[in-house]
Amino acid sequence: MSARVMRPATEAELAHWDELVAANPDGGNTLQSKAWGEFKSRWGWQPHHYVYELPDGRLVAAMWFVRHIPLQGDIWYCPKGPGVVTPADFYEVVRQTRAANLPGVWMRFESEVLDDDAPDKTIFTKLGLMRANHDPGSKSTIFIDLAPSEDEILASFNQSARRNIRKATAGGVVAELVEPTPANLDMMFELMKATEARAHYGLRSREYFQDYWRSQIAAGQGQLLFTRHEDDVLSGMFMTHLGHRGWYKDGGSFDIKRELQASYLMQWEAMRWFKAKGATSYDMIGVPNRDEVGTGHSRDGLYSFKSKFNPEITEFIGCWDLPLSSQKYRFWRKFGERLAAKLAQRMPEKFLY
Repeated sequence: MSARVMRPATEAELAHWDELVAANPDGGNTLQSKAWGEFKSRWGWQPHHYVYELPDGRLVAAMWFVRHIPLQGDIWYCPKGPGVVTPADFYEVVRQTRAANLPGVWMRFESEVLDDDAPDKTIFTKLGLMRANHDPGSKSTIFIDLAPSEDEILASFNQSARRNIRKATAGGVVAELVEPTPANLDMMFELMKATEARAHYGLRSREYFQDYWRSQIAAGQGQLLFTRHEDDVLSGMFMTHLGHRGWYKDGGSFDIKRELQASYLMQWEAMRWFKAKGATSYDMIGVPNRDEVGTGHSRDGLYSFKSKFNPEITEFIGCWDLPLSSQKYRFWRKFGERLAAKLAQRMPEKFLY
């Protein structure tokens, strides 16, 4: 058995943290970036930077977030990380994490290992992992390949997506990058509020969103994009990028002039912007799992829209927990997380993650 154990990042590694994250086997994720860590440190989580060395010498940079739960202890969460993509590499980072003997209640992994690549989950349970009863992020997504030419990307879309992009353009809809002024940040939140009023998914506070929008924009990893028609803002999104990857982080729209199909043009212009930044992959985030499509799932509408750009759903293995204290973890699994979810339903600003 390998003697390797996860270790704290050195000062030199911390100075180039985002470059290390972008070099991970998964291509990096902005939820592992320095800016995201600094932001979450203002909202109840403390970032801890670690490095794993795989048997073949590759390094994996992982930011673990720690939060203290009263009467329980510390919980650890690695959003979209550690940044490995194969079951074998995931096995190794879990093994090294166990060997570190860190204190707390549990540690939650969220690596983007493809579910199709790990049909037999006993490789995880033999390490003492338990499938989490809650996925804070999105377990399934749709990717857009940005490596081909713009014409080839556009041609890959469903006919109705191409038609709606042309319709928005012909109707006078304009998609534009906007600066993070107070007015534009407020407008973005109002767009999200309007969407939440229709979908009822819960929304954190204005201050929370605007804090990380500013943080990631200042780090050169974020951008606001609005669509307008004449004097009306119709839709908006906040997008992030790191290395060769881009993400649709937040979006919203008002319930006006929907016949102009502004959201299709917004997505297309976002892809063009990512491609110009050097991204080769665009993660649209947030669709139902494959077996949930068409079942009335709350994300069915999102899939109906996003599938017009690419119908193929990419499904990850989801979150897996490593219990550090068996008794406290059993309590958390049975009662703690359920109470946290109920609190978030009543007061979305109290979202745990």
